[in-house]
Amino acid sequence: MRSRLAFFASLVVALAFSAAACKKGAPAAPATPTPAPTPNTAAQAAAAQELFKALKLQSGLSDTANAMIDSEIGRNPGLTPYREVMVGWLKKYMTWEAMQPELTKMYTETFTEAELKQMAQFYASPAGQKSLEKLPEMMQRTAMTGARISQPHQDELRAAMEAKSEELKKQAAAGGGPGGPGGPGGAPRPPQGQKRPPQRPAAPAPTP
Repeated sequence: MRSRLAFFASLVVALAFSAAACKKGAPAAPATPTPAPTPNTAAQAAAAQELFKALKLQSGLSDTANAMIDSEIGRNPGLTPYREVMVGWLKKYMTWEAMQPELTKMYTETFTEAELKQMAQFYASPAGQKSLEKLPEMMQRTAMTGARISQPHQDELRAAMEAKSEELKKQAAAGGGPGGPGGPGGAPRPPQGQKRPPQRPAAPAPTP
């Protein structure tokens, strides 16, 4: 349990804002950071603050902390007695004062001033605010729709996976497995079309 709590503590820090952004409908950060489109400027930083305001990131930090902890407890019920401890720890360190400089740097390195202003304008609009409210629900419904559409075809997936498993077993038996011809630790396989030279019998040990 102690190791699980330590792992959760490190994981929650890394994912804290990512969950906040997804919960509020903010654009997800790219998997690979892109080069800064323009040098960071005061105007660019100010545009980022307007976007944060439109996304309601500061006010959403507390709700996000609770949601993250509850989600983790749902997967690991054994953490239930530690809920208040984890929530208190997260709220103590995941503060807006600590997060804001890092978020400003991240957004200004990724988006231009014009792009930040355009996003802030959209998310501050009625349509943008509705998207923040409805996007989590729409994502959940999308996942459910995908599951419903794919469920009738699970037998096909299972058969394909079993066929692949048999193929891999045959490849291993034919020489790809450890100790087999051509495998690690096995005898080298002769080139195609050539026969392996006959093995000489071992010489008898000299008689004393």
